[in-house]
Amino acid sequence: MARAGCALCAFAVKNEDLIFERGNGNGGPTTLHSRIDLHTHTTASDGRLSPAELVARAARLGIRVLGITDHDTTEGVAAALAAAERWDITIVPGVEISALAGREELHLLGYFVDPANAELQEALARTRRARRERAQKMVVRLGKLGLPIEWERVLAFAGDGDSIGRPHVASALLEAGHVQTWDEAFDLWIGRGCPAYVERYKLPPEEAIRLVRRSGGLAVLAHPFIYDQQGERRSSLDLQHWLPRLRRAGLEGIEVYYPHYPRRASRQLLDWAVRYQLLPTGGSDFHGGELHNGLGSVAVPWAVWQGLSRRHHLTGVAA
Repeated sequence: MARAGCALCAFAVKNEDLIFERGNGNGGPTTLHSRIDLHTHTTASDGRLSPAELVARAARLGIRVLGITDHDTTEGVAAALAAAERWDITIVPGVEISALAGREELHLLGYFVDPANAELQEALARTRRARRERAQKMVVRLGKLGLPIEWERVLAFAGDGDSIGRPHVASALLEAGHVQTWDEAFDLWIGRGCPAYVERYKLPPEEAIRLVRRSGGLAVLAHPFIYDQQGERRSSLDLQHWLPRLRRAGLEGIEVYYPHYPRRASRQLLDWAVRYQLLPTGGSDFHGGELHNGLGSVAVPWAVWQGLSRRHHLTGVAA
């Protein structure tokens, strides 16, 4: 595999203050805005802004590079590219694919994927069908638990999006008055291990990586850690086990800059990036709200984009 971008990893580790040059010291929200946001969602999945609205907001914030990474769909990419013609902004066509690594769920970001790739679209369609079936089962289970919601309301919250997710179920629960917040919906009812949670089909991670590569893209491991707003780690992938395996499968990067990451977490992930010759990437995981992870709120060095685009030019062919 090509090693383009490894020098970037080493540079970032030696100059770690660069990571936080515009942030609040821990990779989290800031009143300033990064020029790069490689992790965003639109109404094509569970975001609140249409692709055109997202692009316009990003441009007004001074973002120069925007990744469109909806869950298990590339439906929003074409509209984002069309909207970007009005603005001085580069759109990175992408997708966030759910995968099951043993008993652990992980997400893979595919950058520079070709939305017209038939093999990729067939796999994503299968995953979206599983999403829809899972959401329907959750609605039934919630009703049996004494929290009735209408399936039509879940569909209404999904709007024109073709990737129905738990956030749409959470919105219906909130509207019905069964919960006070989204967090409550997930923590008490529809999160993993909760009474209304239902498992669904997910791709093996090696298969997801293969699909990204065969569609001309670069596969990046999304948010290996998850921290809450208080800085407490809520989940963590066993990187020591999975990174070597995913790298052998063709993984090209790892998301180092992400909301609420304390400095030690980003530093640790940079160390892993150097060890496995992975590109560091980052973004806000913006879904439409301004609280906690606003668009462009995570400081991402410009060198990240340079390394990502360089590696794409070197390795961005079907494999």
